[in-house]
This record gives sequence, C-alpha cells and structure tokens, in this order.
Amino acid sequence: MGDSNTKEVSFGSGTGKVGESFPGKRVKASRVKNIDPHQCIGYSNVFLMCGTNDLRCENVKKESDIHQVVDELRHKLSDIKQVCPKTKIFVVPVMPSRIPRMNNNI
Repeated sequence: MGDSNTKEVSFGSGTGKVGESFPGKRVKASRVKNIDPHQCIGYSNVFLMCGTNDLRCENVKKESDIHQVVDELRHKLSDIKQVCPKTKIFVVPVMPSRIPRMNNNI
C-alpha cells in the first residue's frame, strides 16, 4: 500500500515487474487515513509506504498534527493485525522531500 511514490511498482512477471517471487498488488492510499486493512487479506507480507501527503507543509500546522498522523498509523497497523493476524507488516519510512521545510515534519 502506498502513495504516489509507489505508482511505478508493478507486480508479476516480465520486464518492468517486481517478479514472480513477489506476487501481489499495489493499493493506493494517498493518506494514512485511507489505508484499508481489508485490502491486506490473503497476503503473507504487507509493505506500507504512506505518510508523505500527511506530512506536507499545508497539512501540518503544529507538532501535534505529526503526532496525530503517527497515532493514526498505529491504529491502522493494529487494525491490519486484527484482520490479518499472521501477516508480516513492513513500514517503509517516509522519504525525504525536496522541500526543506517539509523535511522538518518527517
């Protein structure tokens, strides 16, 4: 699951694909609140790369806004574990931005 930074990830076999050893699908979740735990059903591993849009300068007015995003992510992780107790969850850190002010939020 990920935001627009994961749009080039393509699963399956053949040129430009992640490969047969990594079957799966890309699920877009532009913000942490858009993560749907039910999209994880049936997978052994889930990789979450989400949070960049939540930490954009226009979405963070005070430090507590960042804490709210973290709390929401914790809640979503808990929900995924409830729906898919055997699934391994990997949380990919939010990548640095070209916007220096936004990097303060990461």
